[in-house]
Amino acid sequence: MDGTAATPPAGHRRRTVLRAALAGAATAGAAGLALPGTAHAAGQASSTGTGPTIYIASDSTAQTYDPYYAPQAGWGEVLGQFFSDAVTVANHAIGGRSSRSFIEQGRLQAILDVIQPGDYLFVQFGHNDATVSRPERYTPPADYKEFLRDDYIGGARARGAIPVVVTPVSRRDFNRATGRFNVSFPEYVEKAVEVAAEEGVPLVDLSASSRAYLDGIGIEEARSVFLHVPPGVYPNRPFGTIDETHFQRYGAVQIARLIALDVARLRVPLARHVRDTAPPRHRPDRPAAAPVATLVSHEGARLTWDEVPGAELYRVQRRRRDVPDDEFALATTSPIPLADIGGLAEDAAYDVRVIAVNGRGQSAPSPKLRLTTRAADLRYDFGPAESPVAEGFVGVSPETLYTPERGHGFTDATGLIARDRGPGADDLGRDFVAYFDGRYEFRTDVPNGTYAATAYVGDAAGSSRSGFVFEGGDRGQVIGSPNAITRQTFTLIDVSDGQLNVTVYGQTGHLNGLVITRVG
Repeated sequence: MDGTAATPPAGHRRRTVLRAALAGAATAGAAGLALPGTAHAAGQASSTGTGPTIYIASDSTAQTYDPYYAPQAGWGEVLGQFFSDAVTVANHAIGGRSSRSFIEQGRLQAILDVIQPGDYLFVQFGHNDATVSRPERYTPPADYKEFLRDDYIGGARARGAIPVVVTPVSRRDFNRATGRFNVSFPEYVEKAVEVAAEEGVPLVDLSASSRAYLDGIGIEEARSVFLHVPPGVYPNRPFGTIDETHFQRYGAVQIARLIALDVARLRVPLARHVRDTAPPRHRPDRPAAAPVATLVSHEGARLTWDEVPGAELYRVQRRRRDVPDDEFALATTSPIPLADIGGLAEDAAYDVRVIAVNGRGQSAPSPKLRLTTRAADLRYDFGPAESPVAEGFVGVSPETLYTPERGHGFTDATGLIARDRGPGADDLGRDFVAYFDGRYEFRTDVPNGTYAATAYVGDAAGSSRSGFVFEGGDRGQVIGSPNAITRQTFTLIDVSDGQLNVTVYGQTGHLNGLVITRVG
């Protein structure tokens, strides 16, 4: 079906899905139908216990990933560690599938062909069902509810198995004004809760538990749950990753623990198999040495430190040395002994320290590092030609095309718009350039070397979503909160031709400001 095809009535669509599933079950189930860029084929079992098997029907938030994709992991990949050895986890989750397409491709039938009385079918969908722009995935909430009822719940019950409805796990999507996380895919959460109550089947409200967990740890620490990966650390991610949906292994373990805790409260035999959800006996020791800083920029640096046994996470704190009575505050977190710290003031002195953390609590702080940020080399403020320009910045409008004499500018401004939302925000945040569902390139002449660049993205009148490619490397997308400006620093940008190039793309393609500093 292409994007212009008419949408058939729900009943007709459901009959078509069921016919396709029955016709293609044998071949689709055997072939695995793994997409390029996905990991294990569906059906990977984490153990071979003598008790029940948990079958997982879900999407990329739950799937099992090959080591190539490190540190990415799905909650289904690690769920088995919270159950006794008698339990087997058969993870059929696979990326890009909705409740409908999972059936259409024969993946549900592959589970129903082998599930036994007393086994469990955990069902979590919603992320891809909500993708209106992808007709091969999109499933209206009402249809999603009936697929859960008729195909997943009904299919499991017909074979004597126990269906467990799991509401969609939360994304890193929050209200910047309140610091609280939003309900992800609320219509699908509502339908999942409804159908579980109507059918009298167990419910794991992962939407609620994951949101409460994220609210508890806060916006910054949530980066370590999701796939926020610095560049130059993992071979398969040379430019780093910014992903507000998928999990690092640390995050996948936290989400799996939440599921296990919910299962322990259910009135099902599986509840007595839950284990190892309690925190460890001891907090980690204090990091013995101060962190070491490299790649110092106008607003941060790369920090490394010695690994601490028993630590699950590290919190990096900072305070201004030149501000009387300034208190240490959280700068960032990391599940590995390396972090890119940002958000610091330009050309300012700081004390920085590291704290090791696990489920029991946190260690005493490490010795302090004295860190002084650099002065920025270049600052650009993007917007209409007549808009105010932030102090110390160079104004850039769609009319600013690159020439060797100018030394900076757009390569082509066709389709580019510029807006000024007025004096409600500061001079950098009030205006921007954008290209909705398009892409544009900005370039500036610089000496060869390694750079850090901070992009300012946002819209005082709405939301924003911008992706960034520096020197040919896609660094991911920055999702701005409505009516707010988001700042994201990109590091390890290597320039070898005397020109730093950045391409902006995405749903809105906003760009308000760009600050650039040579770090090596």
